[in-house]
Amino acid sequence: MSAAAPEGSLALIPARGGSKRIPRKNVIDFLGKPMLAYPIEAALASGRFACVHVSTDDDEIAETAARLGADVSFRRPADLSGDHTPLLPVMRHALEEFARRGRRFADLCTLFPCAPLVEAADIHGAYEVFRAHGGRRNLLTVARAPVPAEWYYHMSREDRLIPVTPGGAFIRSQDLAPAYFETGTFTIFSADRILSPDSVQDDTNYVAYELPVDKAIDIDTPDDLERAKLLYRLLRPTG
Repeated sequence: MSAAAPEGSLALIPARGGSKRIPRKNVIDFLGKPMLAYPIEAALASGRFACVHVSTDDDEIAETAARLGADVSFRRPADLSGDHTPLLPVMRHALEEFARRGRRFADLCTLFPCAPLVEAADIHGAYEVFRAHGGRRNLLTVARAPVPAEWYYHMSREDRLIPVTPGGAFIRSQDLAPAYFETGTFTIFSADRILSPDSVQDDTNYVAYELPVDKAIDIDTPDDLERAKLLYRLLRPTG
């Protein structure tokens, strides 16, 4: 029997239970909703996905996700739920588990669970870029850095500054190209690339969807959480 044709796009929200710096971060209350609600609602509102799946090892997260309308038909195994588990095996696990259940997808959009400022319009815009390249390149959401990359430094434990680009601090800004950083909001990959052994390891094969810098907040610390709440209130005053 031949394999089923791909259904379309899979939205994957990786939301494991463990979180050290902000306990229960993925389901913590964020202005009246669980944090996880925001990417789930954006994914569902976009109408882009054949399935919106939350990958988790945690009962409370699974129950919350199901209540919000996401698929939690299988759990993430414990060996893929550690602090240092990279994203690629989690994506592969989801695609392979769905394939065992007779479902295949053409591409996978990973929406990170602590991205309350993501909107359906962002997903639509990113897919326009992804489709324009025929799905041959992976997509990252990025934002413009405040200064050129050549002006950045590393700092040693002794407070010594080590230039990322020696001599770069002496180059005028008008002579330098803008720099961009990954926002940690969402990514898009073709399913074939995720399932290929070395496809995602090539960091030269990406295209960008640029987000406003106000949306480019990665919530890792309590200070990040408070800043995200402030930005949300400013950007969506009636939300």
